Amino acid sequence: MKKFRILGILAILVIVGDFAISFTAGWQEERDSFLAGSKSARAETPALYTPEGIPVEVRPLETTILDSLRNSKMNENLPYKIDKVSVAIVPSTWSSIVFCFGAFAVLAILAGIYCLIRVLISISKRNVFIHDNVVRMRVFTYSLLAFSILNALMEWLNYIEVVKQVSLPGYEIKGFSMSEDWVSLVVIVLFTEIFAVGVKMKEEQDLTI
Repeated sequence: MKKFRILGILAILVIVGDFAISFTAGWQEERDSFLAGSKSARAETPALYTPEGIPVEVRPLETTILDSLRNSKMNENLPYKIDKVSVAIVPSTWSSIVFCFGAFAVLAILAGIYCLIRVLISISKRNVFIHDNVVRMRVFTYSLLAFSILNALMEWLNYIEVVKQVSLPGYEIKGFSMSEDWVSLVVIVLFTEIFAVGVKMKEEQDLTI
């Protein structure tokens, strides 16, 4: 019994800590990128638009002559290339609409994390296969899935605008790629529904006894 409670408490601390660190780091990075792009763009066209900083993966063209950096230990210049840059774009109307829905998705994610914590507390009390845990797991799983879908859609819309608006001499923009791990999301959804089926079978078995 004590082992279950200790594991539950540790899991809760890890989840909350990981979420807090990831959210803080991501927010600070986005804020710094946005402010830097906004300041640069307003200096050129003060009243036209508010740009958004978007990370973009690029690769040099075959004709591009790579720059070099000085390696003090080797005492020579070594070539380097740029793989990723952050650029300022004018967000499209669709991006703004998806961003508004994303705000609701963030609230859903917070509710999902709360439900996951409640599941861990319930497990620590050895109340595992109950209907409440099914509801909580589904709230967590599908809020995470909805947020991931909206985030992928936002990335795709921003990528389209980057291709339209940005030109980097000597480099080309790589093809679109999503940051989400869809395999893991599908596995989470699958195990959530398997858990739901298991709880239903247990309830039916209890009724027949």
